[in-house]
Amino acid sequence: MTPGHVKIVLPCANEGEWLRVTIECLLDRTEYPSFEILISANGDTVTDFSFLEKPACRNRVSVLSTAEFLGVGKSLNVAVQPGDADYYVFLDAHCLVEERDWLAKAVACLREHPEASMVQPEVLAFTYEGEIPPGAPLDPNRVQRLFCDYCIRWAWPYEDPFHVADDQRVKLSELPFEGMAGGGMAIFVRSETFHRLGRLDPEVGGWYREALDYCIGAWLLGRPMLVEPRVRVLHKMKLDRALYPRTFQGLVHGALRTAYKYLSPRRRDLAEILFRQHGLGREVDQALEWIRKGSWLEERARHLRERVHDDDWLFARFDVYEERYAG
Repeated sequence: MTPGHVKIVLPCANEGEWLRVTIECLLDRTEYPSFEILISANGDTVTDFSFLEKPACRNRVSVLSTAEFLGVGKSLNVAVQPGDADYYVFLDAHCLVEERDWLAKAVACLREHPEASMVQPEVLAFTYEGEIPPGAPLDPNRVQRLFCDYCIRWAWPYEDPFHVADDQRVKLSELPFEGMAGGGMAIFVRSETFHRLGRLDPEVGGWYREALDYCIGAWLLGRPMLVEPRVRVLHKMKLDRALYPRTFQGLVHGALRTAYKYLSPRRRDLAEILFRQHGLGREVDQALEWIRKGSWLEERARHLRERVHDDDWLFARFDVYEERYAG
């Protein structure tokens, strides 16, 4: 029995040489019978895609390009369609893999746990000294390994408005274990599951925690998120934000959309209050305008009919720190 076809999707917005390095690494170190790589380029004005003309990339790597900057969630959504693969890997376009069986192990985990909404590998963060010249190979001696991330959980932005998730950096088991949500850097998912759960939020653009939104909705439907610590992906930390801006508008919109769709009115109000206390009233007002014009109410009603847990259960399950009142 064949393990199934895999589509690896790399969102790309001004990734530059790291897109080439990531793809060369994947092609060189992936031993798996059936996979393709799709670059979802969006709003990219920097990256040189001419390396895709090399023989190694032909018939294996393709590009879907949009002029508009979509953000990670939307750029992944537009790259997939029902029936186009058995499994998806969503991978940031500045990642490396080391073990040749990484993809086979990822698929094996998904096959062993069909109930999972998504699986995240062990993600080893690294920095790279200097820049990579056009066409030059990666220099392993310039890779600085830092720490491992396994998953994230919801956090309230009491002190920092950007702090809407806690990184979980403790490996709880040598075997797959449950987490609240994936961090978004590397995601493994069954295609059928991804489409059944509605994909990533289609209404939020820019930078936000799209995997957290997806996993919260899935958990309440009885679909756990899993960590597979036996698979490792290296993820480059972006220290220069000039080409990869993070704005509060996308973050606030995404967090409030999650709260309106899935959380209790008390938690929805708490999220709004905390962002306003950080001086983000304009962003909150804009986000609420977009939310009210969108489909959150229909999504919430449909979700309530199907859910098997509530958000009190979920926040207690993962020990989310929460003050009863803000202010």
